[in-house]
Amino acid sequence: MKGRIIWGASFLLLLVLGSFLFFSRPGKEEPAAAGGLLAAFGIGDVEEIQIKNRHDAFSLWQEEGGFILADLPMEEVNTEYLFLLLDESSRVEYLTLVSDGEEEGERTLYGFDDPEATVTIRYTDGSVLSLIFGAEEAVSRGRYVISGSGNQIYLMDRSRAVRFLQPLKNFINYEIVPSRAYPSPLEAIQYLRLSGKAFPRPIVISGVEEHSEEDMRIASSFGAASHLIRSPVLHEIDQKECIEVFSSLTGLLNIEVFDYNVSDEELATLGFDSPWVMAEYDYRRSKEEEALRIILRVVQHRDGYLLTRDEQRVVHRIENKAFIGTSYEKLALRWFLTPFITDLESIRIDLGQDTRIIRLSGKDNPSLKAVLDGKPLDIDLFRKFYRLLISASNDGVLLEQPLQEEPPLLGLTFVYRDGKKKDDTMVFTPGSLRRLNVTVNGVTEFSMLERYLRVTAAALEALAEGRDFSTDW
Repeated sequence: MKGRIIWGASFLLLLVLGSFLFFSRPGKEEPAAAGGLLAAFGIGDVEEIQIKNRHDAFSLWQEEGGFILADLPMEEVNTEYLFLLLDESSRVEYLTLVSDGEEEGERTLYGFDDPEATVTIRYTDGSVLSLIFGAEEAVSRGRYVISGSGNQIYLMDRSRAVRFLQPLKNFINYEIVPSRAYPSPLEAIQYLRLSGKAFPRPIVISGVEEHSEEDMRIASSFGAASHLIRSPVLHEIDQKECIEVFSSLTGLLNIEVFDYNVSDEELATLGFDSPWVMAEYDYRRSKEEEALRIILRVVQHRDGYLLTRDEQRVVHRIENKAFIGTSYEKLALRWFLTPFITDLESIRIDLGQDTRIIRLSGKDNPSLKAVLDGKPLDIDLFRKFYRLLISASNDGVLLEQPLQEEPPLLGLTFVYRDGKKKDDTMVFTPGSLRRLNVTVNGVTEFSMLERYLRVTAAALEALAEGRDFSTDW
């Protein structure tokens, strides 16, 4: 038997907590609030439940102070459904007595010629209760039930009959990844690697470690950043997209269980040996819990998606989630480089054959000063010019064609006050129609509007002369 469920200490704890609700209930003489009772025991008095319905034949039985449910994997059982089944089997209630079943044809009328389910419940005192479930009542959607070998026909509330009628796989937890306690998913996930056929190049995102000088030095290219794309190319994350992706990896629920106890061969047949998406991430639900490494594999199936978690043998059917539909260009922030102005020692601007250098000084923002070619600049105009420089942003489409060697039209170099921090560079070369290809620190991935070049050139000339300028490109 694979992965049988033995609810040991965890079950006993819940059993104690539930004792007030279940063990303190009165005996068989006490009628139900509405209708009546066919049995009234505590959960601990249930020895075995045998169920045969349209979907499966399975058993739940008590062993060593806990319960075993068929061959379901231990960690995957929905404990709420398990306890409901035990409650409904220990206290068997009906809404009303429909008929004494003496009239000819009544069993056929109420669906007992071809029953929906047969259930046998054995209790620790040696007593046995048999239930036969017939048709659904049209108005209330309750179920007609016969108890034992008797003829009396009862109507049972749908909510107390449904677990006798459902497939075994419905007892598997629909929660694939538990919900987080952190308000923001960026706090809950500090590492994520996305790979698979949906991602031509694996994407690695990790948080910026505030206590790491090297991490803070790398992140200073982007001002304040909580997470960075580390691979295939360094980028600051688009926080909106990243929050949606991270959120989809927390509190993840299924639509239904597609299959369980699946073999390696069956998984391979479904495509899990070469998944459409594989998400590997470190998930920390709260400050009190340690981070847990989770691996999700997703394959396309018909018009939807199937998913497995870690090494579990359960295949879930899921909705299209943000981590499936995202892409590298969506996750990367559009703005190329956005360092804090106070982190810079100088800015070199190569415009055609002309090179201009702006040198910065001052201990903080209020005392900031800027000098262009030895001439002090109006600080407000310079701040406006700097905002223009760092507004360079891509158009959201990765370049596909091989790049042609073209002379640069504009080059920007950010030199940092921190001598251990490498210079950041942006080089702008001719691209497709009215586009500039942008090379950031030696890597060319995106293009942007050519108008940025013209506006920057005009703004630099105006800045040198102390005139106002437009930043609209």
